[in-house]
Amino acid sequence: MDFSVLGPVTVIAGPPAAPVELPLGPAKRRSVLAMLLLRPNATVSVEQLITSLWEDEPPAHARTVIQGHVSRLRAALAEGGAEEHGVELATHSSAYLLRIPESLIDTQRFDQLTAQASPESAPGEAVRLLRQALGLWRGPALTGTVASPPFAAAAHALEERRLSAVEALARAHKALGEHEEAVRALHPAAVANPLREGLIAALMLALYRSGRQSDAIAWFHRTRQLLDDDLGVDPGQRLSAAYQEILRAAPEADGPQGGAESAAAAGHSGQPVPSTP
Repeated sequence: MDFSVLGPVTVIAGPPAAPVELPLGPAKRRSVLAMLLLRPNATVSVEQLITSLWEDEPPAHARTVIQGHVSRLRAALAEGGAEEHGVELATHSSAYLLRIPESLIDTQRFDQLTAQASPESAPGEAVRLLRQALGLWRGPALTGTVASPPFAAAAHALEERRLSAVEALARAHKALGEHEEAVRALHPAAVANPLREGLIAALMLALYRSGRQSDAIAWFHRTRQLLDDDLGVDPGQRLSAAYQEILRAAPEADGPQGGAESAAAAGHSGQPVPSTP
């Protein structure tokens, strides 16, 4: 069996040659399962589930609704052969516990792979591990759950872990001298997170090292303008430091373009649309 929350909340059962997606039912039922998967082998109280499933005032029969969802989840898991895989959805007083080998949950596999990666000391192996980890993502985390603050916070935390893995992958490519590969790893994440300064700084340096100084400078000015327009703040230390490093043509940021072009870039203040790698 395979339990996924890094994208749509799904459960896949059956042999690898003929996998079957179990019918999990409506959003609230998927949300019950998702909350249990976020806390595997730990009790989740009915009160916690009620808070997560109903953003506004819950109905008077909320406990009964949750009991019904748990009952149907048990039936679906049993159909998928949960017992054979060591999976059990148990009741503990006024709480529920999903007993499950953590290797069956994509978040746990993701965390294990990223923890094993050492971008600076073992970059080649880190590239393999981090690509495998990022390959577990199939879209925005917790897709299909209810729109409530607890699930929004959980999805945001998972997305932060994904972005950290992207940045680690770029560092591994940098250590290998694969600057174009670093650009390819960082660019989609930077487009989707235009105010994440650390990500933009890493992309700027990767672009510079791959010989695309003008693109790197354009990203700085574009991000500086967004920070001013959206937040009313100046670039932070990391973004500014990356910009200055490019302009100084520091040895560790050496690219094919020389100091004359860096001096010209220092006077550049436009905001051209950055090119796609």
